[in-house]
Amino acid sequence: MRKSKSILLLTSLAILSIALISCASETIKEVEVIKEVPGETVTVVKEVEVIKEVPGETVTVVKEVAGETVTVVKLKQEVITVAPTPIPGGGIAISVDMSDFVFSSNEPNPVYGGTVRMTFGVSVKHTDHHQMPVAQGAGPHNFTVMYNGLIRMNPNDGMQTIMPDLADKWEISADGTIYKFHLREGVKWHDGSMLKVEDVVATFERIVNPPDHIAIGIQSLFTEIDSIEDAGDNWVQFNLKRASAHQFNAFTMLNATILPKKCLEENNFDVREVVCPGTGPFKFVEYIPGEYMTFEKNEDYWNPALPYVDGIKMIHAGGTARGVNVITDIADFAWNTSEDGYAQAQAEPNVNSKRMPNTGSNYWGWNNAVAPFNDTRVRRAIHLVVNPHNFTKVSLGSTKPSRWIPTLAEGATPTEEFYNLAGYRDDNAADIAEAQKLMADAGYPNCEGFPVKTMVGYKPDDTLPVAFMDMINSNLGCDIQPRAVERALVQDQFSGAAFKAGTEIVQHLVPVQAIKNYTPFMLGLYGTDSTQNFTNYSNPEVDALLDTMLGELDADARAAYTRLVQSKLDEDPPLVLAGFDSHRAVWGKHVHFPMDIRTQSIWGRIDTLWMDKR
Repeated sequence: MRKSKSILLLTSLAILSIALISCASETIKEVEVIKEVPGETVTVVKEVEVIKEVPGETVTVVKEVAGETVTVVKLKQEVITVAPTPIPGGGIAISVDMSDFVFSSNEPNPVYGGTVRMTFGVSVKHTDHHQMPVAQGAGPHNFTVMYNGLIRMNPNDGMQTIMPDLADKWEISADGTIYKFHLREGVKWHDGSMLKVEDVVATFERIVNPPDHIAIGIQSLFTEIDSIEDAGDNWVQFNLKRASAHQFNAFTMLNATILPKKCLEENNFDVREVVCPGTGPFKFVEYIPGEYMTFEKNEDYWNPALPYVDGIKMIHAGGTARGVNVITDIADFAWNTSEDGYAQAQAEPNVNSKRMPNTGSNYWGWNNAVAPFNDTRVRRAIHLVVNPHNFTKVSLGSTKPSRWIPTLAEGATPTEEFYNLAGYRDDNAADIAEAQKLMADAGYPNCEGFPVKTMVGYKPDDTLPVAFMDMINSNLGCDIQPRAVERALVQDQFSGAAFKAGTEIVQHLVPVQAIKNYTPFMLGLYGTDSTQNFTNYSNPEVDALLDTMLGELDADARAAYTRLVQSKLDEDPPLVLAGFDSHRAVWGKHVHFPMDIRTQSIWGRIDTLWMDKR
């Protein structure tokens, strides 16, 4: 009975939230939610729709639970009364003219010439970066060197502010529902034709409303767009369904770049087998799978000062080899190397290095729609038995525990709080015991009859997947074995017979974002039928909360909703997250590029990179 009340109350909370968003004159009210801890009877904890948890105290509550007394950790709660942010109607709230902005090196006297040799996992299955995962190391960054978006993050200040790209002016209406971008004049595609507003319209129509025969990886980032139109005089207009806190920043995403309408139409809007012309600083030359990808300088680039180098050679290499490649002058620059490769590079006098927070990660996903994973007890058991602190240990400190979202993100639970929660504490003997009980209750005591036999990934013998399998096998009595596929083929495994049957777990990449508001990325991973939700997870309460968050303009309110989503995912886990790690860039001292000031690892364009040794 208590469980059904909890569900009704949380659902009512979400519905109430949606209603309040549309009525700015009302204030948010407190709502009580009954939370349950499996296997225990606990006091009712009061939650409100918008809360901020503050450090609490430990109190002893004496209750009769099968003849025992229990200790309950109680969190104090501070109520924040928040009204949805009112926005006056009519007029223009923001108007930006950056037509005089000139993007160039942040160092004086840049040198032209040479081919920069980059080294990382150069592995792509096809050439349509819109249809690729929103993840570094999964392909989009390879092709973004030849394309432009409307706006982008500025490398010269560490990727902290927005700068113009193809758009040199933009406006946002006072009610926040209309974005207008003015395209700079004289931009040419690599085939010599001129960029037009119709190209932008066609690009985003495909992203927002993709045809049935394709799947767009970044679609969940643009769900708030209702329509796109040519507004005349080289302006493109985006009409939103409602004001959004994240939608403008989403245009800065790595692969939110523009493709020519002609190329899209000629290929039935599926360009996986063709390299469409770009407007960017480099042109595509060649791709040899497993070896390299090359690009040449665009001599007719719309920014006449760029690029500085004559070409790019992207060399395929594993994590450790990347650092060695830079040290031995096989490569000039590596986006990310292994911990041991990074340590070697740090000891070299002619090599620079930089450790940066990364908002991408790895996860292990299963088919939530079929047995055994359609049983919450099984998923909860795996969540409890996998100790995220072990990932930190085996990765030599690179991978840090997190609670469903990056610790950099808005609304992230502080580590001092979630390190004490079940499923996140390092001393997890109680969690293992509870997991074993859940598996037995689900009909799999000591994993007897458990149908899951394999874990597939591109490096299943690496430290993280080995630790993942070992924690399940040793603590639950399972026998899950690794299976390897090429990196570019990992996503295809979600369509494989074993995954569909519920007998295989897939290791995949978490989308990378440059936005502290993590709502659209949670929607992509955990929202019902979202384009990045490969695990078929569906939770109506999570969906309702995420929808509310998409339209919430107040950062404190969104953060509180995020905490509620995190709690719901703890109770009903969709997958296992490795935690979010750091990236370790390495480059020769002859390479000039503002990596040393990066606040976050975002791969992609290197148009201002130059070298004084060629």
